[in-house]
Amino acid sequence: MGIVQKQTIHGTVWSYVGALLGFVNIILLSPKIFSAGEIGVVQLLLSFATMLAQFSSLGFINVINRLFPYFRDSRGRHHGFLALSLIITLAGFLAALIFFKIYAPHFERANLERSPLISEYSFYLPALLLVTLLFNLLDNYNKVLYDAVLGTFLREFLFRILNLVLICLFWAGLIDFGGYVFGYVVSQGVPLVVIFISLLRRGEISLKLEPGHLTPHLKREIIILCLFGIITGFSSIILTTLDKLFINRYLGEADVGIYSIASYFAVLIALPGRSISKISIPFLAESWKKNDRDTIRDMYVRSSISQYAVGLLIIIGLLVNIDNIFRLLPDIYSKSAAVIILIGTGNLVSGSAGINGVILSTSSLYRYQTWLMFILIIVFVSTSMVFIPLFGITGAALASMVSTIVNTGLSVFIVGRRFGLWPYSIIHLKMSAVGIVALLAGYALPQMSLLPDIAVRSLLVTVIFAAGVYFWRLSDDMNRVAGSVIGRLKRWL
Repeated sequence: MGIVQKQTIHGTVWSYVGALLGFVNIILLSPKIFSAGEIGVVQLLLSFATMLAQFSSLGFINVINRLFPYFRDSRGRHHGFLALSLIITLAGFLAALIFFKIYAPHFERANLERSPLISEYSFYLPALLLVTLLFNLLDNYNKVLYDAVLGTFLREFLFRILNLVLICLFWAGLIDFGGYVFGYVVSQGVPLVVIFISLLRRGEISLKLEPGHLTPHLKREIIILCLFGIITGFSSIILTTLDKLFINRYLGEADVGIYSIASYFAVLIALPGRSISKISIPFLAESWKKNDRDTIRDMYVRSSISQYAVGLLIIIGLLVNIDNIFRLLPDIYSKSAAVIILIGTGNLVSGSAGINGVILSTSSLYRYQTWLMFILIIVFVSTSMVFIPLFGITGAALASMVSTIVNTGLSVFIVGRRFGLWPYSIIHLKMSAVGIVALLAGYALPQMSLLPDIAVRSLLVTVIFAAGVYFWRLSDDMNRVAGSVIGRLKRWL
């Protein structure tokens, strides 16, 4: 089993274990412990910090992903790459601080009546921004050193364990909401400390600059990549942040909380794609450097099939359990069923394109992501301004789905036309047919009491879908993993 497959499996496992913890934190506990406004303010703080981080990183994440192969060496110093990264990142943070100092009074006045909690806790934004910036930097640096799992473990699992502890402390009355928000910000910093110590122990932390390695060509490439990266880096989080900001603007922080809870279910579909995208970046960058199209094509097709299979199974599971989901939640969340379906559909289409975005961003056509970004912003903002006033949080989900599908379609078309690389085949149609059979079987079951209903309905859908994929041999990767698991079970028995 190759390193890409191993790390994809490990990363996906940690992502779903983290998702299970997130389910406990966000779905089972938070709606019963916090008000919708309190949930919304935490989500807004994180959204603001994430958005600011995309700009104040000055696009250098793009440089890490594309140009690190030109700095890599065997001594762990990598020609001063980390020192250069830190200088640019801290410069961006100082620029963001100046912006925040100027804009903060207006921000607080604008939200004082509609979203008073976000105004009260906005002073945490600089600390949250710094932690987000530095963790993103070290996580991406660690990723191009062929370790994409640690960052996933820290962000998806460790942080959520710490958040669970904070929720329980708040529930027990040992801390108030202000203490919870403070602990939330501190908990965001724990993964940063752990990943720094890991890199230090492996001898990968070197703060010595090597200006002589920066040839005029490299300098020019870094500047261009940073300029384009400031915009294109925003694309990875636009649909998970701007929707909440628009909802806050039109509807208020309580609806942000309801929307955040509902959209959490749909995000489950995107988790496998995040894992494979992280680990594939250094391999694709090296493949482009060698012009190895065959390797790129193989990774592209396999990632598309695997992500579509997992995403299709999850969205079918959500559809057949949609009534059960809202039996778990308070009545205030009952209006958000369409949010799950619409965002889930968008994520399924995006996942079916596999590592398309990574292929484009690591290729010579990385500039195209900027133009795609402009189109994405225009489509999302225009549809949000129309749909949210008409349909509320359902309108936000509809805008998100339309934007995602348009962006994915254009990106697939560009990679296909310019490089002759296409992810889709008859396999996707066969897999869809298997999915329809599993969906109809799930709907056919009569309703039972809550937990048995979830277990039986989900198990039936999983067995039918997995059997169809396995016996029709629709995914070599999945069949290989299944064969390995079956072989181990036979030896154990």
